[in-house]
Amino acid sequence: MDPYTHVQMITASAPYYLDSKFAGVATVDLSLENLISFVKSKAREHDLGVIVRDANNQVITEHNFRVERDIYISQLNFGDFNWSLEVVNARRLVADEVFDIVMGVEYAIVPVMILCLMFGYYLINQYLIKPIAVIAKEVDDSRHSGSIDINYKSPDEIRYLIDSFNQKTVYLDQERMKAQASTKAKTAFLATLSHEIRTPMNGVLGTAQILLKTDLSVEQRKHLKTLYDSGDHMMSLLNEILDYSKIEQGHIELDSHPFPLNSIIGSMHSVYHTLCNEKGLKFSVYSEVDDERWYMGDKARLRQILFNLLNNAVKFTSQGTIEVFLSEEVRHSANTLTIRVRDTGIGISPEAQARIFKPFEQAESSTTRRFGGTGLGLAIVKEIASVMGGDIKLNSQEGIGSEFEVTVKLESCEPKQLDVHIERKLDYRGLKALIVEDNRTNTIIIDTFMKRKGFITYSVVNGEEALKAVATQSYDLILMDNHMPVMDGVEAIAGIRNMPGREKDTLIFGCTADVFKETRERMMGAGADFIVGKPIDERILDDALYQFANKLFQFTDGKRSNVTSIGS
Repeated sequence: MDPYTHVQMITASAPYYLDSKFAGVATVDLSLENLISFVKSKAREHDLGVIVRDANNQVITEHNFRVERDIYISQLNFGDFNWSLEVVNARRLVADEVFDIVMGVEYAIVPVMILCLMFGYYLINQYLIKPIAVIAKEVDDSRHSGSIDINYKSPDEIRYLIDSFNQKTVYLDQERMKAQASTKAKTAFLATLSHEIRTPMNGVLGTAQILLKTDLSVEQRKHLKTLYDSGDHMMSLLNEILDYSKIEQGHIELDSHPFPLNSIIGSMHSVYHTLCNEKGLKFSVYSEVDDERWYMGDKARLRQILFNLLNNAVKFTSQGTIEVFLSEEVRHSANTLTIRVRDTGIGISPEAQARIFKPFEQAESSTTRRFGGTGLGLAIVKEIASVMGGDIKLNSQEGIGSEFEVTVKLESCEPKQLDVHIERKLDYRGLKALIVEDNRTNTIIIDTFMKRKGFITYSVVNGEEALKAVATQSYDLILMDNHMPVMDGVEAIAGIRNMPGREKDTLIFGCTADVFKETRERMMGAGADFIVGKPIDERILDDALYQFANKLFQFTDGKRSNVTSIGS
């Protein structure tokens, strides 16, 4: 407080120096009269209580400041001197203020808000919800018809959405048609590839089978066996490519039949014990599964998983051991069979482990040159395991070896009675067989097979000639190719089955190099009794003849046979 003017002031003082020597003190007095007057006028105008304090909590000015219960109190710190301003509603309680606000909203704002809400909902429904609902219905319909076609002219986001969708739909339709054309072309190519390779391979492997049954020197038999094994290996590579093509297109299907696990273990022993011995490897199978365990599932696919893993193990292991471990457990209420195949081979680098399950990939670029193969084995194993509800894992170190672990879901079932297979050599002498085949080499092979069994053989080159031959002469067996000029095998089989006489009941075996399921189903649907794939395996042909012996001998006095061996 200035002692002369009696006005509140702030005094600011600072020393000053001349030539680095203290010369005095400079002082400035700042009057607070206008601040005090301003605070009082605003407090009166708004009916507030106000108090201003300095940083030491000393009151600078105060006007009607009374603190009571349920009164609004506000505080603000301001300025570089850290002064504080406190304001109270001096006369009205919080409850009164809230009540007045609520009443004001109720009488003034709420009706307006309701009207705005209704109008807003109308606008949103008309210009957003309704168009989106129509677009959603059009999108659902466009699964079949294509783009969205609605009468919407506003140049806004909805129009942009419709146009963008239609542009994308046109693009996707074009890409879909390209993909479908590519898939059809690939399927057609693979079917042609399969047929064109299997047809000459039928001549190679068929001739090898015929020659192996003749008198040969030891060296000739050795070379011929090598020829047959090489051809058989080539067919296994082709089968891998076709198998992966089916998997890629989602055409893989699982059969479900009861089978004993020991039958697969026995197959492993019989095949890989010999292969490992030839390479100087020790082969062992350790099973924790009950010896009497039977499963309900696809035995062929499970065998394919095991054999693919073991083929790799034998191929990439030059010394040491190959071991197979089998165990089962219940996971998530499902019975799970775990297969582990461990080898002491070359191992796989960490960088390569991420790509070996991809199709046509191998650990190193030199692997194909060194060891051969298509690079599809592990990709096929992974896909089959996935279809069977499982997965595959890899643990490998370079130079030490690899361990693959595969899990598949298989339901256990009660043991079934094993069928006792009685091998009989039937007497086919005098039976007539018609060979319908346009490839001369295949005709010679099949003709040789059948004549060695005692059949009297006849041959024609297409389905039309087959119909004429069946109409003029009776046959006990017809071996029908599928892909032929003039008339294919499916049409010919259907034509025979529609004949009026007893020839319509003739036993018909489809002989095709086309291994696709659709082709086999078409031939069976036309009336074929059995399908013999090319290259023809004479053992499969013998089994089929025995299986359909009753129909084969239906036009004779009875089948003639004698038992040669019995096995299970």
